[in-house]
Amino acid sequence: MANRRLLPRRVLLACTAIRAAAAAAAAAPPAKADLLGLGGLLGGNCPKTGLPVFSAWGDLHPYYLVPNGGFESGSNGWSLRGASVVYGNEPFYPSGSHSLALPSGSTATSPVVCIGPNDLGIRMFVSDAGGTDSGLRVRVLWYGLLNQLLGGSDYGTFTPGSGWGPSSSIDSSGGFNLLLPLLGSTSARIQITPLGSGSNWRVDDLYVDPWINTAG
Repeated sequence: MANRRLLPRRVLLACTAIRAAAAAAAAAPPAKADLLGLGGLLGGNCPKTGLPVFSAWGDLHPYYLVPNGGFESGSNGWSLRGASVVYGNEPFYPSGSHSLALPSGSTATSPVVCIGPNDLGIRMFVSDAGGTDSGLRVRVLWYGLLNQLLGGSDYGTFTPGSGWGPSSSIDSSGGFNLLLPLLGSTSARIQITPLGSGSNWRVDDLYVDPWINTAG
C-alpha cells in the first residue's frame, strides 16, 4: 500500500483544488452504457480527459470519478449487500462527508462505468484501521451486447489493517479484458468485497483511469 501518513497543509490544499475540479468534471452528463456492444469498435464514449487526483503520491495519471464514487448521494447507483454509506470522509479531500462501510460478508458494486477497450487503472481511498480480515478484493464485471454480463476479472486485493490512504493502483494489463476489443465492451461495474472475518474496511472516492496504457 502507499504511504498513508497525513500530508502537509499545502498538499491538502492542492488536493482540495484538484478534487473540486474533479467534482465539476463528474457533474457533466454521464456516458450512456454501450447497450449494443459497439463502443469498442466505434471508439466508445468514455470521458476524454481526467485529473491527476493522486499526484501528491507520485501518480500523475489522469483519473475521473466513478458516478457517485464519493457516496455524497448515498447509495444512489450502487448495489449494496451488507454494506452501507456512513458519515465520515477520507481526510485528503475534505469537501465530502460520507464513505462506504464494508463489514465482513458484504459486497458493493458500483454504477456502470465507461472504461474503453484498453487497459485501465482503478484507484480509491481506503481504510481498514483495526481490521483483522484478509484484505479487500476488487473485481471488474464486464458488459457488452444489450448490457449482458460478459464475465468478470479479479484485479487485486488490498492489504488489511491500515488507516486512511490511497490504495495501490490496480491495472488490467494482461487480464481478461484483452478480449474486450473483440467483444466490443466499453462498460463495466467495479465490485468490492472484504475477505474473511474482522473487516473494518471503509472506501471513498473511487476513480478510474481508462488511458493507463497510453500514458507516459
